[in-house]
Amino acid sequence: MSRVALGDGVSLRVLSSGPADGPPVLLVHGWAITAYLWRHTIPALADAGYRVYAVDLPGCGLSDAPTSPGSYTLDTMATRITRLLDALHIDAAPIVAQSLGARVAFEVARRAPSRVPRLALYGPVGFGDIPPARVFMPFIPRLPGALPSLFVTREMVDFVQRRVHGKLEWFTDRDTDEYWAPTQFPDVVRAQLQMLAEFTWETHEEQRLATFQTPTMVVFGTKDATVRPVQAEQLVRAMPHGRMVWIEGGGHVVMEELPEQVNADLLGFLAG
Repeated sequence: MSRVALGDGVSLRVLSSGPADGPPVLLVHGWAITAYLWRHTIPALADAGYRVYAVDLPGCGLSDAPTSPGSYTLDTMATRITRLLDALHIDAAPIVAQSLGARVAFEVARRAPSRVPRLALYGPVGFGDIPPARVFMPFIPRLPGALPSLFVTREMVDFVQRRVHGKLEWFTDRDTDEYWAPTQFPDVVRAQLQMLAEFTWETHEEQRLATFQTPTMVVFGTKDATVRPVQAEQLVRAMPHGRMVWIEGGGHVVMEELPEQVNADLLGFLAG
């Protein structure tokens, strides 16, 4: 584990594993979670010879949680991931990303395709419908002091865990604790609410996807109720180098639910 300064006053927690001279791969999680999401993915990639980097996004986990306006727009988040690549001295690397992080990764690849030779996206924002309840989240009042953390109970996090898993539901008490723990920092809760208000959650336009040249694997669980994949196949077909993979019975966190299958598919995709 290390803290990586981006040069703009923000530093991020980064986990790394695998041979120092191995080809780099960057893992990016989604909203309201941490790099712990990739606990089954990191060792599989490292054992295959990759140098793996898994980041806590700004406002998540143990990374900095800035609160200045615009800190969590798609533009700012993509810029910070690009700066992370610079800070890690990575000229180019595949990005493996989930949910909100997948939307950020797509934007990084769109801006600088030479830096992202491949994309593996899981339950990606932009390729499915977000439940309408999200539109009300930005109107939740911003609470002072330690009050935000008091409203995020362990029971609430456990309930969310059950919701984001599909029929393959499997998680432990430790998993709940790992995701609950960062919410005890009030700045993290405030950052999550700000992210809901500022981020771009809309579905991709097919016309833009048709010009996107990066080889991309899009993976959805058939029971994903968080980013509902009602248009996923159509959108993936619009990409010149898109590949659709379904995880039968999987929810929004298939890398936790069925890690062996997910890792096998990922390693095959990264190998080309």
